[in-house]
Amino acid sequence: MHEYYRKNIGKIRKRMDRYLKAAKSEIEGIFGKPYDDAFSEIWEYYEAKMLDVLPYIGGGKVSGTKNLTGCMFFVSIGVVGRKHGLSLEDWGRLSTTIYERYFARCPRLMRIAIPYLIKRHPRTVYKMLRLKDRRNGKNAAQNPGSFVTRAMEPTEEHPLIYHNLHCPVHDFCKSAGYMDYLPYLCNLDYVMFKAFNLSLQREKTCGTQDGLCDFKISRNAPIPPVWPPHILDDTDPLK
Repeated sequence: MHEYYRKNIGKIRKRMDRYLKAAKSEIEGIFGKPYDDAFSEIWEYYEAKMLDVLPYIGGGKVSGTKNLTGCMFFVSIGVVGRKHGLSLEDWGRLSTTIYERYFARCPRLMRIAIPYLIKRHPRTVYKMLRLKDRRNGKNAAQNPGSFVTRAMEPTEEHPLIYHNLHCPVHDFCKSAGYMDYLPYLCNLDYVMFKAFNLSLQREKTCGTQDGLCDFKISRNAPIPPVWPPHILDDTDPLK
């Protein structure tokens, strides 16, 4: 286990608990035991099979570490839950529910301010993302395999456009044998943007071998549904 994860293992466990408690009753029903016992079983797997081998991608001072550790929270539920009869699709729906409830707890002011800033001040957001791109680039040079991003010039229809050029979540799922779970993880982005009343229009992902994830926020397109996963429907242009 990398020293960063070892030092922050208590914080990571508490963060995982906050997520999973959003579906406490569902988890108790699936695992057939009290929540604390079910959580311990999930955490034991997560710590030994995921946290112990996750790559270090810069820690808490750069973007991406919480994305990587957090995505694996969900996968650990699926892997351990499988022993209790949890199917892949039911796991995907449960993960979507957890994410929906998690973002429902976001302060109302934040849910108003973020879309306002994106739609009314796209150039400001673009400049902020360009700074983030540079930080991510420097971090990736020091910690290969980290997130690499590129903000694109906003347009009238798309006030926010950015690309993920490298995704460590995809890399870890591929190397560790969790690729069946990846489409459902990618789909959680639609949950997050919907929580902020934003219409995500994404047509490429690293998970479908497109070479990048293209995030575009539309002013006029309706907000896409969060279920079933767009990426699993070949007739759906969104991914």
